Amino acid sequence: MNKCIQWIKHLLSKCISIFQYSKIKSSDQNYQMSQFSQVELNPDQEIKNNLKVELKNENYETELATQDLETKVQSQNQKLLEKSNDFDIQHNQIDLSKAREFIQNIPNLDVKNVEMLTEIGIQAIEIFKTQLEDCENYELLENNQDEFAFWIRYYETPEKFQIAQMRYKFTLNTTIQNYISFMRDLQLQKQLDSSVDQFESHYSDERLQINYLRYKKILFMDPRDFLYIKYTKFIDDDTVIEISKSFENQDFQPYVPTNKSTTRAILLLSGNFIKQVEPNKIEILTFSECNMKLKLKPAMTKTASKNEIKKLIKKYRDHFNSIQ
Repeated sequence: MNKCIQWIKHLLSKCISIFQYSKIKSSDQNYQMSQFSQVELNPDQEIKNNLKVELKNENYETELATQDLETKVQSQNQKLLEKSNDFDIQHNQIDLSKAREFIQNIPNLDVKNVEMLTEIGIQAIEIFKTQLEDCENYELLENNQDEFAFWIRYYETPEKFQIAQMRYKFTLNTTIQNYISFMRDLQLQKQLDSSVDQFESHYSDERLQINYLRYKKILFMDPRDFLYIKYTKFIDDDTVIEISKSFENQDFQPYVPTNKSTTRAILLLSGNFIKQVEPNKIEILTFSECNMKLKLKPAMTKTASKNEIKKLIKKYRDHFNSIQ
């Protein structure tokens, strides 16, 4: 009897052990499934969280980059404005839209119509001042203090031509009178600039010149030529403005024609604000807007344009330094 009771107790003990094991195993499986589900779900949640963080960081970085760009543009515009102010440019009341209309208009006139071409020169002087005051959205490519500073910006015409508006500032060791005489010597200009094919004067007095200029093929540009006026006005003994602007005339013929295909480029407006700052030193602030009838993107031309101008200015410097 005792053995029977012991056997029953042993059997009950086994059953209880099996039951506890099954419960523990079941619980462990449920726990593992719960853990597995969490592991499966966590990556999605982490990705979402990471995306939110990255997006937040990207927006923050974009905002910083935008703010940095705006700060740089404002700084460059301020520097450009300060450079312009150094020249004591008198502010005028000409509406910028009217100025733009004048610049874009290329008059069709007879080369012999000196009176009308002179009137255009007088108007162009005033329009030129408005362009010196407009300092927005230029890109500063070089700033070597008084030695050489260069800014540029572009716009596109309906024909897809890229028009460069350039501003640059430099100094020369000479006087205003010597500089003007130097610039009127077209043959000397041709000698200094190897890219010039032909440079002709078709009229000249104290204020007005009518010039024809033809360039050889240079860099990315096939031969180009210009027919334009150059007008000079003394503001006072130490300050002078000279401007250049194209005009059209279908009957015009150069003295020395060429048999090469040449594209007529348009000098919309170009000018120099020249100031005698020392007995033998002048500062020149230049604005130039020219339609070379090129469709190349600005990134392909802006540095080359700057370098070509810088090389020519060096030749000017070498010339004046050699005659001291």
